[in-house]
Amino acid sequence: MLRSSSAELFDVAALQVADVVATEERLVLMVKFAKAIPNSVPRSVELENQLATFVRSGTLRQAKYSAYLVTQMDGAQALCAALTGDVVDNLDNRHLERRAPSFAALSRFAQYAPNAFSTYSGRVSQFLIQSVLLAGHAEKAEEETETETDDWVSRDMLGEEGVSRVYAVKILTGWLLGLERQSLTRDGVQLVLGTLRQLVRNGGAMQAGVGSAHERQHLLLTAAGCMLKLAGLAHFEKMLSASDGLSLGLVVQNPCFEVRSAFLLGKLLPALVSQRIHVRYIPSVFLAAYEPEAAVRDNVRHAVEQRLALMRPTPGSPSVVEDCICRLLHILASHPDWDDEQPVATLELFAPYIEFYISCVCLAQNVSLLFCYAGEIKAYRSKGADAMAATVTRRLYILSELAQYLLREKSMAANWPLNVYPGRLTLPADLFEPLPDADKAAMPRTSFLDPEFVARRAKAPAASKRSRSKPGAAVAGGVGGASKNNGGNSKRRQKPSSEDVAAARKRKAKGKAPANVHSDDSDEEMEEDEAAEDVEMS
Repeated sequence: MLRSSSAELFDVAALQVADVVATEERLVLMVKFAKAIPNSVPRSVELENQLATFVRSGTLRQAKYSAYLVTQMDGAQALCAALTGDVVDNLDNRHLERRAPSFAALSRFAQYAPNAFSTYSGRVSQFLIQSVLLAGHAEKAEEETETETDDWVSRDMLGEEGVSRVYAVKILTGWLLGLERQSLTRDGVQLVLGTLRQLVRNGGAMQAGVGSAHERQHLLLTAAGCMLKLAGLAHFEKMLSASDGLSLGLVVQNPCFEVRSAFLLGKLLPALVSQRIHVRYIPSVFLAAYEPEAAVRDNVRHAVEQRLALMRPTPGSPSVVEDCICRLLHILASHPDWDDEQPVATLELFAPYIEFYISCVCLAQNVSLLFCYAGEIKAYRSKGADAMAATVTRRLYILSELAQYLLREKSMAANWPLNVYPGRLTLPADLFEPLPDADKAAMPRTSFLDPEFVARRAKAPAASKRSRSKPGAAVAGGVGGASKNNGGNSKRRQKPSSEDVAAARKRKAKGKAPANVHSDDSDEEMEEDEAAEDVEMS
């Protein structure tokens, strides 16, 4: 049916109408056709000329869509090279009304015509980082005013400079995605990964706290999404560290509702459900434990219970979500909100993360497995030889007992048997290394879990609603009972404010639902739509 309509769809006369919106909508249909049936875009001189005109002088969407269509024409390599050269030659054009469309078109050429782009890759990469992503930030920092709000705005409202910075990130990433593995250079990959790391860790800025709040929100969301795309390829995945995984996880707790919901529901969960990225990113979804919007938490729970819990590396082995409990505890041990000087408050703050995980994953059939996984951590230490690794190891032992404490409580409340797991358990080698025998022998026999925390939870009003062990039952292995306490006096910097939640709900009531936050990338993410729709059940 699509093929029979191709002649009418690719009618050049229909692209020459004065109505810009109609033209863009037709180009969107053409892009969908090209994605549905690869290498089937008909080639003609008239169509090539019209698409080239859009790339050189059209609107942002016209330029971007047309650039992609040119890359999908069989035998149009010369035209791709010519248009790429034209765009690169005008990169430093100070006429900002043409910079964003040019960058949008170049982002398509970089990914889908990498051979044409490679000639200019070194020059373009340096220019984008030095003259676009870093340019003018020092001056802009001084111009920041107290009247600026953190409310989300669409990408179109960023202005030409802001939109150009967003597409600069896409150009850098698209080039890596488009190149064959053997054509990559270590310096080129490290340059792009280093830029993405800076943007994600600094909340969307190349330098912490610099740039407008609106730009930072879009740059953070774009950079985090680009890192996930790179994580979907094995040769890039090996270059991402545990700290990169933590940085991506913290995006789930961003103060801006639209940023965290778009990243979690539109990018992270669909990538996990469709198995495009490694299972080591699964624990990040449980950082949504403090998400004020119940619908977002329900979507996470649905995806975990209906999709991720069914994935097993081999028949009979633990599922990927059962296996990730140790990774979750490692992320929590490295979380920036951990305060060693306030042990009880920290435990009260971090317990809800584990409780949320238990509510999504724990069943009568696997409670013993999860309990043993948590206990097995104390036979390992965090990988690394520095002081931070030792600190994380000590926190892991505390979290190990906390997890067993909460699992024992769950099993008693549900009247589930808690037995010794008969199988052999191993922890992820990229995060943990076995303790030497001498260190195992020197392991303290006393509990790592603060007794004041146990006593407080036993006295909490909610404690009467579930079964619990006596406070004195906690031992080195970590047992006991507890009650839910969300740590209302915590210092958690990622927790969205009441004003943030109210504003998000108000915008949602006006028709700006979270699922539409990432609609700016609809033409680039079409292959992910089915997975995203499955995740966003609410």
